[in-house]
Amino acid sequence: MESRRVSIKDVARRANVSTATVSRVVNNKDGVTQQISEKVQEAIKELGYSPNTAARSLVRRRTNAIGIVVNNLHDPFFYDLIKGFETVAQQTSYSVVFCSALGGDVKSKENYVKYLSNGVVDAVILYGSYRSDESMIKYIQDNEQIEFVMIENDVSSLQCNKLLIDNFGGAKNAVNYLKEKKHRKIAHICGNPNKKVTIERFNGYIQAMQEADLEVKDGYIQYSSADYRSGYDRMNALLDLEERPTAVFCSDDAIASYAVRAALDRGLRVPEDISIMGFDNQRILPDRYRGPEITTVEQPLYTIGMDSIRLVSERLSNTDTKAPVRKTYETKIIERETVCEYHG
Repeated sequence: MESRRVSIKDVARRANVSTATVSRVVNNKDGVTQQISEKVQEAIKELGYSPNTAARSLVRRRTNAIGIVVNNLHDPFFYDLIKGFETVAQQTSYSVVFCSALGGDVKSKENYVKYLSNGVVDAVILYGSYRSDESMIKYIQDNEQIEFVMIENDVSSLQCNKLLIDNFGGAKNAVNYLKEKKHRKIAHICGNPNKKVTIERFNGYIQAMQEADLEVKDGYIQYSSADYRSGYDRMNALLDLEERPTAVFCSDDAIASYAVRAALDRGLRVPEDISIMGFDNQRILPDRYRGPEITTVEQPLYTIGMDSIRLVSERLSNTDTKAPVRKTYETKIIERETVCEYHG
């Protein structure tokens, strides 16, 4: 048996039963006595038999696998999200297959989605809020054979399961928090222009400033590139203004980490001379950041990761047609070391 893969026929011969009986035991079906079942289980254990997953999938039209497509698995940002995926997956009968599209490359994500939805998995979870994702999302929505969950991307014309973050409200809360700390000159460094969350956080900043009757002065809105490291140059641009802001709200923590570096390199103290705030509550900041811990807006990525697997598992186990699930998660302020009350 060591020179080739153990087959269901080998198990049947060892247990002195039919292959159909072995199949029933393996698939937990009725019609087998306890004594026979134990006999088959013992044969399986002795021979080291492992069911052929691919063959079983063809018969059952199920793979017991969930595909997860993210923009970059190497990004520390995804730590909590991935932990959430794996935590709940281990509690179910489903395996998870991760696919990583470096830099959010649309073509790579399209290829992964087409590959996964071609009988490789039973469901696909897509994380990301790129505006360019819409055609890919439309493709998978048209595939009725597969369950689909979208995290962070709310394409209004498409009906599918959506788990969303209140980025707009979170940005408003950030500005209001800075206002409570007596700041009135509040600037904003935007994130990746191709991400919908960037627009939502920008709009939240603008509305909060308007509602608080705070002026958005010339130069107070800085547009970064897709590279978070541009936060360094954008912060320097703010510090070069004749009327400097006293606080800066950054679209994400990675940008904020570079904004802090720029301020410190200019000889400023953070937060005594300028307050800086991020978004995401990213556990591991990029490029060996060693500055003060960043005050931020937390989005519950660990919870979302867990909920997405639970949602998929429940919908796959219930064949009744249901309306798509839509859930929005609230954010909260995490106070750390980069914001203080303004005393000017």
